[in-house]
Amino acid sequence: MKKLLILLLCSTYSFAQYLGTGSVTQGLATATSGNLYSCTNGRIAALGTITATDNTIWTVPAVTNFTNNLFPFASNLYNECTGNLYANSTAALAALNGSDIVTVDTNGEIITAYIFADNYFEMYINGVPVGKDNVPFTQFNSNIVRFKVNRPFTISMLLVDWEERLGVGGETNGGFTYHCGDGGMVAVFKDASNTIIAKTGSDWKAQTFYTAPIMNLSCPTESGTSRLSANCSTADSNAGTGYYGLHWARPSNWTLATFDDSSWPAATTFTNATIGVDNKPAYTNFTTIFDDVSNDAQFIWSKNVILDNEVIVRKTVSSLSVYDFETINSKINIYPNPAKSQFNLDYDAAVFPINKIQIITTLGELLFETNTISNTITFGTIPSGMYFVKIISDKFEITKKLIVE
Repeated sequence: MKKLLILLLCSTYSFAQYLGTGSVTQGLATATSGNLYSCTNGRIAALGTITATDNTIWTVPAVTNFTNNLFPFASNLYNECTGNLYANSTAALAALNGSDIVTVDTNGEIITAYIFADNYFEMYINGVPVGKDNVPFTQFNSNIVRFKVNRPFTISMLLVDWEERLGVGGETNGGFTYHCGDGGMVAVFKDASNTIIAKTGSDWKAQTFYTAPIMNLSCPTESGTSRLSANCSTADSNAGTGYYGLHWARPSNWTLATFDDSSWPAATTFTNATIGVDNKPAYTNFTTIFDDVSNDAQFIWSKNVILDNEVIVRKTVSSLSVYDFETINSKINIYPNPAKSQFNLDYDAAVFPINKIQIITTLGELLFETNTISNTITFGTIPSGMYFVKIISDKFEITKKLIVE
């Protein structure tokens, strides 16, 4: 009896350490599905439920539409599970017959999205389901989603880092049973002229809805709407059955363009090395898409790419009014070219307001940046060679080649 009382007191004290807004669960969930998808050398993509201390019941790693036949699958960019091993995006697009295009607006333009997600995504455009990942866990794959829409439009995506140890965010790796896996998602959106109109970066919003494992409930904190776990351990273990999970309910209208995400934290960006994609052909075959030297997309997630397992990201792609990118590109010019230490910017500031000018190398290194926009841009002394000038506005981003002599 005394031992039981001590255990109860310790448990009460442990839960009392948590001062956040999430529902707290402890231990492993009860499996409700054995495996959503089978793939050679793939991991088990199971689902489970777990009851929190406030008696709410949560599905882990997340409630998804993977088995919902009304939610369209994305097209394959690279998929080892199905044998669709395209060497480049041209070959992947050539395999499509147009039936994959989801209509959001009947008179809209066709947008093509390229996505690599670790592990799973669902994409909505203005609340309309347009594509979900073909593989919920592994092998790692990449996808194409095409849809017809008018600008402006809002991208809303559910991102899930799957788990083998349901409820505590663990997987088998490196000889450990409870390894904390990481997430990460990168996407590029192109119009019919093959111009990038949106890409993942810090201008997206990202909110966390499931964090695990939490080994000590005193480590997570909150600041405004940010759900923070940077002070929490990510150490591997073989004894994680007592770990905790934190859960938050998704807003009912999070997929809609009318949802107000202004208070959500900005997405956090991560390097390719941090996400670990250099050995994954689902990514490396398409670096010309994801790592465009003049318009590079970045991996994004919430604040903690290791412990946060369910994340929603959002981005509104603005309207170009009566102008398209080809028109903008023809109306903004730089001269002389070649240049030495400065160039002139020929444009109509009233029609095309510009916020920022950057000069980057062909390898993507930023050499010069200014927010002071005038008809003459002085960049100083840089080595002779070819560079890219990025001209950035709230409504557009174009790139010009510049030769420095």
